[in-house]
Amino acid sequence: MTHTQKHVYLMRGLPGCGKSHKARRLAKPDGVVLETDEYFYTQVGNDVNSYDFSDELLKDAREWNLQRFRNAIVEGISPIVVDRGNGRNPETKEYAAFAVEQGYTIELAEPDSEWWQELRVLLKYKQFTMPILERFAEVLAAKTGQGHRVPAKTILQWMKGWKWDLTVDEILAVKVD
Repeated sequence: MTHTQKHVYLMRGLPGCGKSHKARRLAKPDGVVLETDEYFYTQVGNDVNSYDFSDELLKDAREWNLQRFRNAIVEGISPIVVDRGNGRNPETKEYAAFAVEQGYTIELAEPDSEWWQELRVLLKYKQFTMPILERFAEVLAAKTGQGHRVPAKTILQWMKGWKWDLTVDEILAVKVD
């Protein structure tokens, strides 16, 4: 990668596996990390240290983060790290398509923790490892208890839909209704 190349990283992974830690490292001093969950710290409630999640505000939070992303692109910031689940969905496609239109290179990035590496292998072979993944979902839900509070049932649903070899081209090909 040359110094003039503008870069977007789309972080992938499950809650509690090290996405945010890796995102901060990828952003380096000149980049920015954009996380939808930040909305529930900074835009909701009166305490920036309190995660005030509301399902009713999730759409607003996603739009807020996407707008911050667009602004960062227009400002020419690089690298930009989008710290969310980033899978095969219309929201991720919006990030990717806008970045490509503006001449940014996109790379999918995942946590590099030992914890995530083990879980990633289990996800790759989920048709055989579902009982173990169910236990992992419980552990991850407990890890998010002090922060994002993601239920095990939701994490398990994300695990079932996980595509371990997802590409940027597949994200860009997502059909939007």
